[in-house]
Amino acid sequence: MKNKKQISLLFFTVVIVAPLMIFGAVNWYQHSVSGLPYYGEKYAIEKSKPYFTVPDFEFTNQDSTVVNQSFIKNKVWVANYFFTSCPSICPQMMHNLTKVQAAFASDNDVRIVSFTVDPEHDLPTRLKWYAQRYGINAAQWQLATGTKKDLYQFARKGLSVVATDGDGGEGDFIHSDHLVLVDKDNHIRGYYDGTSDLDVKKLIADIKTLQ
Repeated sequence: MKNKKQISLLFFTVVIVAPLMIFGAVNWYQHSVSGLPYYGEKYAIEKSKPYFTVPDFEFTNQDSTVVNQSFIKNKVWVANYFFTSCPSICPQMMHNLTKVQAAFASDNDVRIVSFTVDPEHDLPTRLKWYAQRYGINAAQWQLATGTKKDLYQFARKGLSVVATDGDGGEGDFIHSDHLVLVDKDNHIRGYYDGTSDLDVKKLIADIKTLQ
């Protein structure tokens, strides 16, 4: 009798429980990691490899030192464009990014880089003041400035935060509310409205997914 119960339990485990566990694992993977799309230039979703890779960059941070790809190497990171004198979307966007910073405050695998669209005024000293204003932890979050041409080219060709063309000239101006999620292999995996609380919650969830 005991052997029959053991055989029944084994049969139940092998025939019913195990397949359900496998199905659950596959379903979770398909709707989590594999569910996040890969983006190419100008928001285009890519269906096959090789996926678009965010190019290397080198700018100057709020501490007047170099910030480049070494800061985000093998990290999940979030990028955005802003300017310190912005009276409209930037304050809300940066406030929401502090939520991302707080959510991963003790996590060394997550980084944030905010690039200015107004390098003429957003010098390192100005960025330093702005970082203090928002309680930015430099070990996790860098503010970047440089030449307008390089910053705008990276916005368009590196992160695709805007779909418009431009040369970074005097009359060129970028104003975007997009937060860009980039995985550890430097593939773009998501765009989010930085002024939306709901989108920022989804961003935080997607970061955890990529981890």
